[in-house]
Amino acid sequence: MLGFAAYGGWLPAAVAGVVVGVANVIEAGKRGQVGKLDSSNLHNIVLLLLAGVAIGFVIDLARKSEETLARALEIQAATRERERLARDIHDGVLQVLSLVKRRGTELGGEAAEIAALAGEQEVALRRLITSGLGPTAPTAPARVARPVEAAVDPGAPQDLRSLLAPLSDPRVSLAQPGTAVLLPAQAATELAAAVGAALDNVRRHVGEQAQAWILVEDEPDAVIVSVRDEGPGFDPARLAEAEREGRLGVSQSIRGRLRDLGGSAEIFSAAGQGTEVELRVPKQRQQSRP
Repeated sequence: MLGFAAYGGWLPAAVAGVVVGVANVIEAGKRGQVGKLDSSNLHNIVLLLLAGVAIGFVIDLARKSEETLARALEIQAATRERERLARDIHDGVLQVLSLVKRRGTELGGEAAEIAALAGEQEVALRRLITSGLGPTAPTAPARVARPVEAAVDPGAPQDLRSLLAPLSDPRVSLAQPGTAVLLPAQAATELAAAVGAALDNVRRHVGEQAQAWILVEDEPDAVIVSVRDEGPGFDPARLAEAEREGRLGVSQSIRGRLRDLGGSAEIFSAAGQGTEVELRVPKQRQQSRP
Protein backbone atom coordinates (compact mmCIF):
# COMPACT_ATOMS: atom_id res chain seq x y z
CA MET A 1 0.00 0.00 0.00
CA LEU A 2 2.83 2.41 0.82
CA GLY A 3 4.40 1.63 -2.54
CA PHE A 4 1.18 2.54 -4.35
CA ALA A 5 0.95 5.73 -2.26
CA ALA A 6 4.48 6.74 -3.25
CA TYR A 7 3.86 5.88 -6.90
CA GLY A 8 0.39 7.31 -7.51
CA GLY A 9 -0.86 9.26 -4.51
CA TRP A 10 -3.87 8.81 -2.28
CA LEU A 11 -6.25 7.11 -4.75
CA PRO A 12 -3.99 4.15 -5.66
CA ALA A 13 -3.11 3.87 -1.96
CA ALA A 14 -6.81 3.68 -1.04
CA VAL A 15 -7.42 0.99 -3.68
CA ALA A 16 -4.41 -0.99 -2.44
CA GLY A 17 -5.65 -0.61 1.13
CA VAL A 18 -9.09 -1.94 0.18
CA VAL A 19 -7.50 -4.94 -1.57
CA VAL A 20 -5.34 -5.69 1.48
CA GLY A 21 -8.36 -5.27 3.77
CA VAL A 22 -10.51 -7.63 1.69
CA ALA A 23 -7.70 -10.16 1.69
CA ASN A 24 -7.53 -9.96 5.48
CA VAL A 25 -11.27 -10.47 5.79
CA ILE A 26 -11.18 -13.49 3.46
CA GLU A 27 -8.22 -15.00 5.29
CA ALA A 28 -9.90 -14.45 8.65
CA GLY A 29 -13.07 -16.12 7.36
CA LYS A 30 -11.11 -19.13 6.18
CA ARG A 31 -9.65 -19.50 9.65
CA GLY A 32 -12.99 -19.18 11.34
CA GLN A 33 -12.06 -15.84 12.94
CA VAL A 34 -15.06 -13.88 11.72
CA GLY A 35 -15.87 -12.85 15.24
CA LYS A 36 -12.57 -11.04 15.53
CA LEU A 37 -13.29 -8.78 12.55
CA ASP A 38 -15.32 -6.33 14.57
CA SER A 39 -12.76 -5.90 17.30
CA SER A 40 -9.29 -6.27 15.79
CA ASN A 41 -9.04 -6.91 12.07
CA LEU A 42 -11.60 -4.28 11.02
CA HIS A 43 -9.91 -1.76 13.29
CA ASN A 44 -6.56 -2.50 11.67
CA ILE A 45 -8.08 -2.31 8.19
CA VAL A 46 -9.55 1.13 8.90
CA LEU A 47 -6.23 2.37 10.24
CA LEU A 48 -4.49 0.94 7.18
CA LEU A 49 -6.85 2.78 4.82
CA LEU A 50 -6.53 6.04 6.73
CA ALA A 51 -2.75 5.79 6.79
CA GLY A 52 -2.59 5.00 3.09
CA VAL A 53 -4.88 7.87 2.12
CA ALA A 54 -3.05 10.32 4.41
CA ILE A 55 0.40 9.34 3.16
CA GLY A 56 -0.77 9.44 -0.46
CA PHE A 57 -2.34 12.85 0.07
CA VAL A 58 0.87 14.23 1.58
CA ILE A 59 2.87 12.83 -1.34
CA ASP A 60 0.43 14.37 -3.84
CA LEU A 61 0.69 17.68 -2.02
CA ALA A 62 4.50 17.55 -2.04
CA ARG A 63 4.55 16.81 -5.78
CA LYS A 64 2.15 19.64 -6.57
CA SER A 65 4.18 22.01 -4.39
CA GLU A 66 7.36 21.00 -6.22
CA GLU A 67 5.69 21.58 -9.59
CA THR A 68 4.35 24.95 -8.45
CA LEU A 69 7.80 25.98 -7.22
CA ALA A 70 9.39 24.89 -10.50
CA ARG A 71 6.83 26.94 -12.48
CA ALA A 72 7.39 29.94 -10.22
CA LEU A 73 11.16 29.72 -10.76
CA GLU A 74 10.64 29.48 -14.51
CA ILE A 75 8.36 32.52 -14.47
CA GLN A 76 10.87 34.42 -12.34
CA ALA A 77 13.71 33.55 -14.71
CA ALA A 78 11.61 34.53 -17.73
CA THR A 79 10.63 37.82 -16.09
CA ARG A 80 14.25 38.67 -15.31
CA GLU A 81 15.22 37.89 -18.90
CA ARG A 82 12.42 40.11 -20.23
CA GLU A 83 13.57 42.89 -17.92
CA ARG A 84 17.15 42.50 -19.16
CA LEU A 85 16.00 42.60 -22.79
CA ALA A 86 13.79 45.59 -22.01
CA ARG A 87 16.78 47.45 -20.59
CA ASP A 88 18.85 46.65 -23.67
CA ILE A 89 16.05 47.76 -26.00
CA HIS A 90 15.50 50.91 -23.96
CA ASP A 91 19.22 51.72 -23.98
CA GLY A 92 19.33 51.30 -27.76
CA VAL A 93 16.28 51.28 -30.01
CA LEU A 94 13.95 53.39 -27.86
CA GLN A 95 16.61 56.01 -27.29
CA VAL A 96 17.31 56.31 -31.01
CA LEU A 97 13.59 56.65 -31.77
CA SER A 98 13.27 59.28 -29.07
CA LEU A 99 16.23 61.19 -30.49
CA VAL A 100 14.82 61.04 -34.04
CA LYS A 101 11.45 62.25 -32.81
CA ARG A 102 12.93 65.19 -30.90
CA ARG A 103 15.41 66.32 -33.55
CA GLY A 104 12.95 65.84 -36.39
CA THR A 105 10.37 67.97 -34.62
CA GLU A 106 12.98 70.70 -34.13
CA LEU A 107 13.99 70.66 -37.82
CA GLY A 108 10.44 70.63 -39.20
CA GLY A 109 9.47 69.92 -42.78
CA GLU A 110 9.96 66.37 -44.01
CA ALA A 111 11.98 65.65 -40.89
CA ALA A 112 8.85 66.35 -38.85
CA GLU A 113 7.03 63.56 -40.71
CA ILE A 114 9.85 61.16 -39.91
CA ALA A 115 9.72 62.37 -36.31
CA ALA A 116 6.00 61.57 -36.13
CA LEU A 117 6.59 58.05 -37.45
CA ALA A 118 9.44 57.53 -34.98
CA GLY A 119 7.20 58.71 -32.16
CA GLU A 120 4.47 56.24 -33.14
CA GLN A 121 6.95 53.36 -33.26
CA GLU A 122 8.42 54.39 -29.91
CA VAL A 123 4.98 54.26 -28.27
CA ALA A 124 4.18 50.91 -29.90
CA LEU A 125 7.48 49.40 -28.81
CA ARG A 126 7.03 50.65 -25.24
CA ARG A 127 3.60 49.02 -25.10
CA LEU A 128 5.01 45.77 -26.46
CA ILE A 129 7.77 45.70 -23.82
CA THR A 130 5.61 46.69 -20.88
CA SER A 131 2.91 44.15 -21.77
CA GLY A 132 5.25 41.49 -20.37
CA LEU A 133 6.73 43.54 -17.54
CA GLY A 134 3.83 45.29 -15.90
CA PRO A 135 3.94 48.97 -14.91
CA THR A 136 7.29 50.69 -15.14
CA ALA A 137 8.73 54.12 -14.39
CA PRO A 138 10.09 57.23 -16.12
CA THR A 139 12.06 57.27 -19.29
CA ALA A 140 15.74 57.92 -19.58
CA PRO A 141 17.06 60.37 -22.13
CA ALA A 142 18.08 59.89 -25.68
CA ARG A 143 21.71 58.92 -25.30
CA VAL A 144 22.20 56.25 -22.69
CA ALA A 145 25.76 55.17 -22.03
CA ARG A 146 26.22 51.66 -23.39
CA PRO A 147 27.26 49.05 -20.83
CA VAL A 148 30.93 48.18 -21.04
CA GLU A 149 31.51 44.54 -21.91
CA ALA A 150 32.26 42.56 -18.76
CA ALA A 151 35.24 40.25 -18.36
CA VAL A 152 34.95 36.61 -19.36
CA ASP A 153 34.43 35.69 -15.72
CA PRO A 154 31.48 37.79 -14.44
CA GLY A 155 32.72 37.29 -10.89
CA ALA A 156 36.26 38.54 -11.56
CA PRO A 157 37.19 41.80 -9.81
CA GLN A 158 36.71 44.95 -11.88
CA ASP A 159 37.74 48.48 -10.98
CA LEU A 160 34.59 50.57 -11.15
CA ARG A 161 36.66 53.71 -11.71
CA SER A 162 37.76 52.54 -15.16
CA LEU A 163 34.12 52.17 -16.21
CA LEU A 164 33.01 55.55 -14.86
CA ALA A 165 35.96 57.52 -16.25
CA PRO A 166 34.53 57.68 -19.83
CA LEU A 167 31.37 59.30 -18.44
CA SER A 168 33.33 62.30 -17.18
CA ASP A 169 33.50 65.39 -19.40
CA PRO A 170 33.54 69.18 -18.95
CA ARG A 171 29.90 69.06 -17.86
CA VAL A 172 30.22 65.99 -15.60
CA SER A 173 32.52 66.10 -12.58
CA LEU A 174 33.71 62.76 -11.22
CA ALA A 175 34.95 62.40 -7.64
CA GLN A 176 36.19 58.95 -6.64
CA PRO A 177 38.70 57.28 -4.31
CA GLY A 178 42.38 57.19 -5.21
CA THR A 179 42.47 53.41 -4.81
CA ALA A 180 40.69 50.76 -6.88
CA VAL A 181 36.95 50.30 -6.24
CA LEU A 182 36.60 46.57 -6.88
CA LEU A 183 33.35 44.80 -7.70
CA PRO A 184 32.58 41.64 -9.67
CA ALA A 185 32.80 42.50 -13.36
CA GLN A 186 29.09 42.04 -14.01
CA ALA A 187 28.12 44.16 -11.00
CA ALA A 188 30.56 46.92 -11.97
CA THR A 189 29.28 46.93 -15.55
CA GLU A 190 25.62 47.13 -14.54
CA LEU A 191 26.34 49.83 -11.97
CA ALA A 192 28.21 51.91 -14.57
CA ALA A 193 25.29 51.47 -17.00
CA ALA A 194 22.86 52.69 -14.32
CA VAL A 195 25.06 55.76 -13.77
CA GLY A 196 25.02 56.39 -17.54
CA ALA A 197 21.22 56.17 -17.57
CA ALA A 198 21.03 58.69 -14.70
CA LEU A 199 23.31 61.09 -16.59
CA ASP A 200 21.19 60.78 -19.71
CA ASN A 201 18.15 61.68 -17.63
CA VAL A 202 20.02 64.86 -16.67
CA ARG A 203 20.77 65.69 -20.34
CA ARG A 204 17.21 65.14 -21.43
CA HIS A 205 15.27 66.75 -18.59
CA VAL A 206 17.70 69.50 -17.58
CA GLY A 207 19.52 70.20 -20.85
CA GLU A 208 22.51 69.19 -22.95
CA GLN A 209 24.70 71.74 -21.17
CA ALA A 210 23.54 70.81 -17.68
CA GLN A 211 26.16 70.29 -15.01
CA ALA A 212 26.22 67.00 -13.11
CA TRP A 213 28.37 65.49 -10.40
CA ILE A 214 29.27 61.85 -9.75
CA LEU A 215 30.49 60.85 -6.30
CA VAL A 216 31.87 57.34 -5.67
CA GLU A 217 32.12 56.07 -2.09
CA ASP A 218 33.86 52.78 -1.32
CA GLU A 219 32.52 51.69 2.06
CA PRO A 220 33.40 48.44 3.88
CA ASP A 221 30.05 46.82 3.14
CA ALA A 222 28.90 48.59 -0.02
CA VAL A 223 29.82 50.78 -2.98
CA ILE A 224 27.70 53.91 -3.25
CA VAL A 225 27.54 56.08 -6.36
CA SER A 226 25.60 59.36 -6.27
CA VAL A 227 24.61 61.33 -9.37
CA ARG A 228 23.48 64.91 -8.69
CA ASP A 229 22.39 67.73 -10.97
CA GLU A 230 21.53 71.41 -10.57
CA GLY A 231 18.27 71.21 -12.48
CA PRO A 232 14.84 72.43 -11.41
CA GLY A 233 13.97 69.10 -9.79
CA PHE A 234 10.58 67.46 -10.12
CA ASP A 235 7.58 66.32 -8.16
CA PRO A 236 8.05 62.66 -7.08
CA ALA A 237 4.47 62.04 -8.19
CA ARG A 238 5.74 62.29 -11.77
CA LEU A 239 7.45 58.91 -11.30
CA ALA A 240 4.08 57.23 -10.78
CA GLU A 241 2.65 59.05 -13.79
CA ALA A 242 5.54 57.91 -15.97
CA GLU A 243 5.08 54.38 -14.60
CA ARG A 244 1.51 54.34 -15.89
CA GLU A 245 2.79 55.46 -19.30
CA GLY A 246 5.12 52.44 -19.46
CA ARG A 247 8.43 54.30 -19.47
CA LEU A 248 11.56 52.32 -18.63
CA GLY A 249 14.25 54.84 -17.73
CA VAL A 250 14.14 54.65 -13.94
CA SER A 251 12.34 51.38 -13.35
CA GLN A 252 14.54 49.20 -15.58
CA SER A 253 17.69 51.06 -16.66
CA ILE A 254 18.35 52.22 -13.09
CA ARG A 255 16.26 50.49 -10.44
CA GLY A 256 15.99 47.23 -12.36
CA ARG A 257 19.75 46.91 -12.68
CA LEU A 258 20.35 47.64 -8.99
CA ARG A 259 17.59 45.25 -7.94
CA ASP A 260 19.22 42.44 -9.93
CA LEU A 261 22.49 43.16 -8.11
CA GLY A 262 20.82 42.96 -4.72
CA GLY A 263 21.23 46.69 -4.25
CA SER A 264 18.98 49.73 -4.25
CA ALA A 265 18.41 52.97 -6.14
CA GLU A 266 17.01 55.96 -4.28
CA ILE A 267 15.91 59.17 -6.01
CA PHE A 268 15.70 62.44 -4.09
CA SER A 269 14.23 65.51 -5.74
CA ALA A 270 12.25 68.61 -4.93
CA ALA A 271 11.12 71.54 -7.03
CA GLY A 272 13.96 74.04 -7.41
CA GLN A 273 16.52 71.84 -5.62
CA GLY A 274 17.80 69.54 -8.34
CA THR A 275 17.81 65.75 -8.30
CA GLU A 276 20.10 63.19 -6.70
CA VAL A 277 20.21 59.49 -7.58
CA GLU A 278 21.91 57.27 -5.00
CA LEU A 279 22.96 53.80 -6.19
CA ARG A 280 24.07 51.27 -3.58
CA VAL A 281 25.58 47.83 -4.29
CA PRO A 282 26.37 45.62 -1.27
CA LYS A 283 29.81 44.04 -1.41
CA GLN A 284 29.17 40.92 0.65
CA ARG A 285 26.24 39.83 -1.48
CA GLN A 286 28.23 40.31 -4.67
CA GLN A 287 31.27 38.46 -3.39
CA SER A 288 29.20 35.52 -2.17
CA ARG A 289 27.45 35.03 -5.51
CA PRO A 290 28.87 32.29 -7.77
